[in-house]
Amino acid sequence: MAQIQQQGDRWLVSGDMTIAQVDALLAESRALNMSGALEIDLAQVQEVDTVALSLIFEWLRHAEAGKATLTISSLPANLASLATMYGVLDLIPQASH
Repeated sequence: MAQIQQQGDRWLVSGDMTIAQVDALLAESRALNMSGALEIDLAQVQEVDTVALSLIFEWLRHAEAGKATLTISSLPANLASLATMYGVLDLIPQASH
């Protein structure tokens, strides 16, 4: 089961980011605070499919609309591979740590 825990200005995403979980993750994220500078930590994400990219870009659109700055940390290798394959890796703002 996928979930998001908010810890201050960080979201900790765990579980799978796949088509089966996207609706729950999107609904959960809409209930969380997205303001200022926000880091989304994907270190605990296990399985991904292309819908994970769509979800990240939806979060980016939402952050931009709310004048928030969003970065992604611990991008899983399988998700980075998908992003590279689709030519969108450079569009994902990644944290430098």
